[in-house]
Amino acid sequence: MIRLHPATIALPGASARHQTGLTLVELMVALVIGLVVAAAAVAALLVARNGFTTVDSTAQLRENARFTSDLIQRLAVQAGFEDVAGRGFSVVPPNEKPPAIQGFDDAILAADTDPSGLTDGSRSSGCGGVTDTSCLNGSDILLVRFWGTSPGADPSVADGSMINCAGIGEPEGTELATSVFHIIRSAAGEPTLACTYRDTSGAWKTMALVPGVEAMQVLYGVDNVVPGTAPSGTTDSVPDRYLRASQLVVSGDSAATLANWRRVRSLRIGLLFRGPVGAAQDRAATAATYNVLGDGFSVSADTKSQLSVPADGRMRQAMVFNVHLRNP
Repeated sequence: MIRLHPATIALPGASARHQTGLTLVELMVALVIGLVVAAAAVAALLVARNGFTTVDSTAQLRENARFTSDLIQRLAVQAGFEDVAGRGFSVVPPNEKPPAIQGFDDAILAADTDPSGLTDGSRSSGCGGVTDTSCLNGSDILLVRFWGTSPGADPSVADGSMINCAGIGEPEGTELATSVFHIIRSAAGEPTLACTYRDTSGAWKTMALVPGVEAMQVLYGVDNVVPGTAPSGTTDSVPDRYLRASQLVVSGDSAATLANWRRVRSLRIGLLFRGPVGAAQDRAATAATYNVLGDGFSVSADTKSQLSVPADGRMRQAMVFNVHLRNP
């Protein structure tokens, strides 16, 4: 009988050569190559994500700027409107009613507050312990006054053609409707364009409009007004210079101050919008200074029109536009 040694028996389909696996060097090379490929994939994903975030933030900034400018222009051209034919009573003489346009320089207004107590330069003290640009941004306040309209004999019903800054129709009523544009600091710490208006009960209400509005500066195109001086001479309804709100104030003479405000013929409004943290491509961007009213306007006499922002990785966009008032 012939006996075969077990080591010499080959099973069908099996190799006679023993499988020895991978060496340690081969395994390490494979791991390194895998890590390089994975790192490249992650890097490409992050670049794509950052690019998407930047594009999305840019689009949002532009949309916020478009909406804000459209809203302010829509409301500002209503300033001084009075439906003489529809109101059914005599027109109030201009020198006996509040000016259609009025503003305050570097001022702050608390939510749901009557704007009659506003003063220039109140923003710094009104910000309390907040020391960043979400509150300390030198922003101005703009008041727009106009008469509402009603479809019939009932002056308490609005026809919707004249709206306040909250988008609510204002009826004729017995007093001027007022829309107040100002910058507030939201509960989340975000600077926000807000509007304050009077509701049907007569209470003042504040509504947030556009988040991320870091600063608002307003200049007033006036007709024959000298800064800090009571008005004199004739007017031609054409603005001959732009002044800050504080320059229309005549010290110790409220009547002359109101008379200066009645000579406002146009507005120049500058806004600075900001996006979320980390939206900018250059995360290490240095701090910057923005001329909110545009580089063509001197800021030597109004340092608040310049805003210095930190290197916080946010995208920012400045916008400046003019509004010609129809009812001076």
